[in-house]
Amino acid sequence: MTLLEQYFDCMRRGDHIALADLFDKDGILHDSSWTLVGDDALHLSGKMAVEMMFHHKFGMNGGPFPISGVKFMEENVAWYFIIYRGRVVPAVAYLSSVTEDGKIDRLNILPM
Repeated sequence: MTLLEQYFDCMRRGDHIALADLFDKDGILHDSSWTLVGDDALHLSGKMAVEMMFHHKFGMNGGPFPISGVKFMEENVAWYFIIYRGRVVPAVAYLSSVTEDGKIDRLNILPM
């Protein structure tokens, strides 16, 4: 499985520990798709921040986020739909850099 496929798998399962393990210790997750439901963009710096935030998000969400319609445009780009607070949000995930040891260095999630 590619890193992006693993990311979606962890999101679908609600596994915050496995999700964080995909990231480098200094990896960045920037998700501005939240702005479509009135929230601020989510900017996390570091594996620990990813683990803590998604532990909280999965808990507050009651489990994993429903994700559907994932279409891989290439190995590092995918379009998909995710549900935040009952609203369907179209988004694109762009894996912009990976470390030498195969961890996520930067993942950008943008609204479509």
